[in-house]
Amino acid sequence: MSTPPPQRSPTTQPYLLPSPPQKKSRVGVVLGGVGGVMALLIVAWAAVMVSEVGTDGDFPEARYRLALPKTLLGGEYKREQDFSDSPQESFEQHAESALGGLDVQAAVAIYTPADRGGQLNVSGVYGRFKDADDARDTMLKDAADPDGVSVARAPKDFRPSGSDVTVTCQVVAKEDLNMRVIMPMCAWNDGNTGALIGEIDPAVSSGDARDVDLASLAERTLRIRAELRQPIS
Repeated sequence: MSTPPPQRSPTTQPYLLPSPPQKKSRVGVVLGGVGGVMALLIVAWAAVMVSEVGTDGDFPEARYRLALPKTLLGGEYKREQDFSDSPQESFEQHAESALGGLDVQAAVAIYTPADRGGQLNVSGVYGRFKDADDARDTMLKDAADPDGVSVARAPKDFRPSGSDVTVTCQVVAKEDLNMRVIMPMCAWNDGNTGALIGEIDPAVSSGDARDVDLASLAERTLRIRAELRQPIS
């Protein structure tokens, strides 16, 4: 009689990316690990200690949500995987505690460039957030928390001309297989929607974090926000 396969633990992380094919270079393997970290951020927020959320009157009215279109930035990126319907059962409860929100839902996806290598990770949430600045900072802090990941360039706030929201950007680094790769990321939270946008670009990954144009990335993040953020009808 054959032994039945082991049952999957209910705490198994649902967002881990598959391992890169063996034919990829070591850089590709490390980049895949960084992508896995990004896609796991929603789960990482669940590990934050529960804090006092507050009363319903402390939160803004829900006017906007996040959508995940098939393409972004005029077709520059195409959606490869959408994890929004796969959160753990207690996701909303944990995310609300970690980010200080109510009625929180996930919007998590991986996009790939249409004409080059790399990937764009969207780790987003929407609902009602009491302290938008604190929620944004928490997302960035947790992005550099996993083992092997560190901040290579400290978070910096940007408020591009015409913007109604602050975008904070940083650069994280991951060391593995005796290699070090970097990935810039930006985050926003406007009281209804929030997301961490991280791009894995082979042309940037082996460079110096000081050379990354964070101001340009902040403007790019706002363009992505405009495409993801939709009014609640």
